[in-house]
Amino acid sequence: MALYYFGNHPHATRADGTKINTRAHYDYICREGLYANMKGKKEDLVFTCSGNLPEWAQDAGKFWDAAEANRRIKGRAYREIRMGLQEELSLDDNIALVEEFLKESGIGKNHAFTYAIHDKEAAYDPDHRNIHCHLMFCEKSIEKDRPLGPDMYFKQYAVNQYGEPCSGYRADRFYHDRHGNIAMRKMWADIVNRKFKELGLNQEISEKSLATQRQDLLAQGRFEEAEKLDRTPAPHLGEAYKNPKVMERIQERVKEIDEQTDSVDSDEAGTTVTDTDDSVVEQKITCFAIDKVLRRVMKEIELEEQRIRHEEIMEMEAKLAVEADDEQAEELANEPIVVTANDVYAGLKARAKEQAKKQAEQLAEYKEIKARVIPERLFRNIAIERVVGKDYHNLKKRHQRILEELKPIEKKYIELKDVPYEEKKDFYLAYSDKLRQKQAMEKQLKAYNEELRNKEGNIQCIVDELAQQNKAVQEEAKKIYREVIKAKNQEKVYLEKAAELKENVPDSDTILYSRQLPRLVMRHSKLEGSKPLKDFRILSRNGRAYVVLRDIPAGEREPQKKTALLLGDTVEKGRASVYTLTMGPDGREILDVFQTKDTVRLYGDAKKTILSRGKENRYLPHAEAVNQQHQTEVLGKINQFLEKAVEDTHGRYQAWWDDEDHSQKKDKLKQVEEEMYRGWSL
Repeated sequence: MALYYFGNHPHATRADGTKINTRAHYDYICREGLYANMKGKKEDLVFTCSGNLPEWAQDAGKFWDAAEANRRIKGRAYREIRMGLQEELSLDDNIALVEEFLKESGIGKNHAFTYAIHDKEAAYDPDHRNIHCHLMFCEKSIEKDRPLGPDMYFKQYAVNQYGEPCSGYRADRFYHDRHGNIAMRKMWADIVNRKFKELGLNQEISEKSLATQRQDLLAQGRFEEAEKLDRTPAPHLGEAYKNPKVMERIQERVKEIDEQTDSVDSDEAGTTVTDTDDSVVEQKITCFAIDKVLRRVMKEIELEEQRIRHEEIMEMEAKLAVEADDEQAEELANEPIVVTANDVYAGLKARAKEQAKKQAEQLAEYKEIKARVIPERLFRNIAIERVVGKDYHNLKKRHQRILEELKPIEKKYIELKDVPYEEKKDFYLAYSDKLRQKQAMEKQLKAYNEELRNKEGNIQCIVDELAQQNKAVQEEAKKIYREVIKAKNQEKVYLEKAAELKENVPDSDTILYSRQLPRLVMRHSKLEGSKPLKDFRILSRNGRAYVVLRDIPAGEREPQKKTALLLGDTVEKGRASVYTLTMGPDGREILDVFQTKDTVRLYGDAKKTILSRGKENRYLPHAEAVNQQHQTEVLGKINQFLEKAVEDTHGRYQAWWDDEDHSQKKDKLKQVEEEMYRGWSL
């Protein structure tokens, strides 16, 4: 629960009225020096910061030492502001609050300061945190262009005979002035409330007393909220809260009040006033306990109210969502459904593209299968290799190679016939070596050939097996290739039919199927099936309303003209007549109206309207069901047209649905219009 506390205190004093040591106070709030290892104290320090220290002060402790050393006996070396921080916020957010206060109050810019944030369990309630800030600062306003050493910094401000400052800095009276204190109290409340709002927290604090806040709420007619503030504020216990016995007594008193409140039969239920004979401390304890109970109860009430408000908001949002869903569904249901020649043309092109893709994929598969076909001339070699291994063929290759090498050697051998042995000795030795290699290889080949003769049956079985495998692969390849040819032919058919449709129905906007096309130009009608006419500028003349479409370019001295549609005008075949408006000099008054021979569509092709809906828009369930129903209907009709398209239509594209017409022959134009509005095609 958000709490407000803001205390502005001058230099603290002891019980005898003397000022406490400035450095000791700094050590206390920053948990340094003698206070560094105090039980339960070091742990509650979560953040410290100092600023605007002069160059001669190596750290904040040195500065406050100097402040104490140069303080007059009854003078002040610092002022302390204690601020209650908010347990609902993170440490970073609470630090941001303190920094914003330093900025807005001027302390962060003009005064040397140190602040420390303590966070510990609340002494009177273990369910809450007591997070607060001690801000001590020197009241002397720094003059950046007149830096002073420690011997002059803290002296009283003075000027010489020329009016120039010659001693110390001025002490800012704002911080101990009553009006300044009031301003800072409000400033702190505003800073915290802004942070609550920024984070979306439904919390608020006020610097005003409970009585003043209550009067403000009553004046605004907020009686229930005012009633919550009709209580005695909790007294400040001072140092008493540090006494464990006092804390124990507060908890006992809280328990007593709870028991009295819960006891229906008790005559003392609700009696929380203290006896006049009670000590002052006991009365404060009782008041503090009552306030604690009231705060807890108010928090419970506040949470319950938030829960109820949340449920009411959720119910209202659900109701509005259903209404919006129904409204959107009704709007979609009333929209015209149109299939144009362009939809069928696009469908034919799309199918041709699909067949081309299928053809490419199957052709790649065909090539992959064909690559698995083994040439028949390799059957026996493969079979031999499986029977005797790869070494046989390698040996044959080596044997052939050595035969080729021996041909020139044998020729040379004959030429060296009459040459003395010593001269041809090396050659003879090399020749002999080659012959030995040849003989060894031939011996191995003989053994292999003998083995092959013995295993001829096995070799033939493998050859037959390879032939069967080849046959199966070739059959598979033929099957795939037939699919390739089929896809190619299908692609050709779709492309030819698309071209035929273009030739026979050159106007791609020609309606082939329609339902719920408007008979009159209405505000909810959509230009080309997309933009409602109500979104255009509407002008009136002689009791007629015109929907302005666009400006017509005109010369310097020519009057301004615009194209427009007439609301309530007759719609024929989904098209509305276009009018030319001659405008007055101000561009607001219509001087003349002329009906042109031009028309505009109040429908769009299905691909750009119905079939594109829902890709970006997220419809609610009812509206989505209507949208899906429309899309199913349109896709069904387009598929019917596509099936018709691949038949021999002989240019009868506009008569595909006439075969089902059992009505008597009427005037052609009238019959077409009636059929169109009944959901037939042109």
